[in-house]
Amino acid sequence: MIVTRRRLVGGALAAAATSAFSTAGAGYYFSGELLGVDHTQALVVRVLAVSGDEVTLSRDVDTAKPIALGLLWPDGGARLSASVRVDGDTVVRRVDERVAGELRPGLMVAVDYNVFGTDPKTAFGLDYATVPVSGELGDMPAWLVPPPGGGHRPGVWAIAVHGRGGSRHEALRVLPGVVGAGLTMLVIGYRNDPDAPASPDGFYHLGDTEWRELAAAIRYARDHGATGIVLFGWSMGGGIALTALRRLPVAEAALIRGLVLDSPVLSWNAVIDYQADLRRLPAPITWSAKRFTEWRGRINLGRLDQDPGELTVPALIFVDEADQRVRTDKAHAFASARPELVTLVATRDGGHVASWNVDPPAYTAAVAAFLDRIV
Repeated sequence: MIVTRRRLVGGALAAAATSAFSTAGAGYYFSGELLGVDHTQALVVRVLAVSGDEVTLSRDVDTAKPIALGLLWPDGGARLSASVRVDGDTVVRRVDERVAGELRPGLMVAVDYNVFGTDPKTAFGLDYATVPVSGELGDMPAWLVPPPGGGHRPGVWAIAVHGRGGSRHEALRVLPGVVGAGLTMLVIGYRNDPDAPASPDGFYHLGDTEWRELAAAIRYARDHGATGIVLFGWSMGGGIALTALRRLPVAEAALIRGLVLDSPVLSWNAVIDYQADLRRLPAPITWSAKRFTEWRGRINLGRLDQDPGELTVPALIFVDEADQRVRTDKAHAFASARPELVTLVATRDGGHVASWNVDPPAYTAAVAAFLDRIV
């Protein structure tokens, strides 16, 4: 009986150890997915046919959406209109512009919500310069786009911050409206961008270090004549903007007149919980993923939670209820907590950072009205 008991206990301990190892291994893996830097495009959509200004694509959740989209492949890109015809496992889309490369049957492409994948001059005929913004890790390239004709709001700048794994192209959708409103626009990058210095550990830090690049951009704008600044941020870029607003020295924070945030990350804890729910992960794995994220990234997730009580300037927040990356309830709660400062615009059927794609004129009009109110 004693031997049997030892075998039972030993078997239970082995099973528990195996379970613990599996939980830790899964948590470690998911922390790497969150912190890891990967700029490769997922070429998961196949071009099936091209006829005139129409392209037939394999159907997935993105290609079937009746919203403006871009297509990217290693040596080319194209812009698609919101027009779509769905036929079983295929969709037919209208091509608005073939930006580069050859769109041909058999090509594997990626869907790009940014739509415009070039630069301000190529996309819109806007003059710009690529300028170095000096950060703690070195120079970070940024686009400096003056308003046409000098603008009618001298001294007011917009600074745009892209999301995790994104690029400066994210800001191109709003660029014509912002400089058309008379603002100078500075579109920045940050550590771990392909053309910027890497972080010492090679990880993203979910805004905990990246906000320093935004702080450097604010100093750049101030040193070049900015007397007021509006921050634009997409996804993690929205969290970066809010984190910077909380951590900036008082004199520099005083320059910020408002925020325009698209699908902002307001809580990384909530994002991890949401992704775990979508994947039906057990609670221990979710907990493990958070702890490994904090340990490997040397960050405190709780310190990156954005508190609406700390908001000091007006904010315009866009969310899309079809977002599969960032649950929108945090943004709704944020707006409800500070109705005197926050204007929330909710779209449907777009996705993460895709409110512009759902209705570009309405999005542009909302930004213009907000800028008229705060600057």
